[in-house]
Amino acid sequence: MTKYETVYIVEPNLDEAKAQEFADKVSGWIRDLGGEIVEVQKWGKRRLAYEIRKRRDGVYTMLVWNGGATMVTELERRLRLEEDVMRALTTVHVPPELWQGVPEAEAAAATATEDGERE
Repeated sequence: MTKYETVYIVEPNLDEAKAQEFADKVSGWIRDLGGEIVEVQKWGKRRLAYEIRKRRDGVYTMLVWNGGATMVTELERRLRLEEDVMRALTTVHVPPELWQGVPEAEAAAATATEDGERE
């Protein structure tokens, strides 16, 4: 099973209880499709970079889950059919250790090693 992360934005007029109810609904979809929820992060109401459906704000939620590739298409299809979902995106989860920068000491040591090999 591959680890994925799905971020979706719902309408800003949803109250906290309805946003939680929707997150539970999406988690249920993933479980029904044979996946496993690893983590749910509620980012809350944030300003959008540009207007979507004449709205400037949206409520963000991120789900990290394990599942198969066919689950991604079905989950995104279900999210597109929901009226309250403004945008949704699923990507393969990359652990923070891999995308955070290399510490400066290690980078300097690697550069020094490369310079020594060239001479």
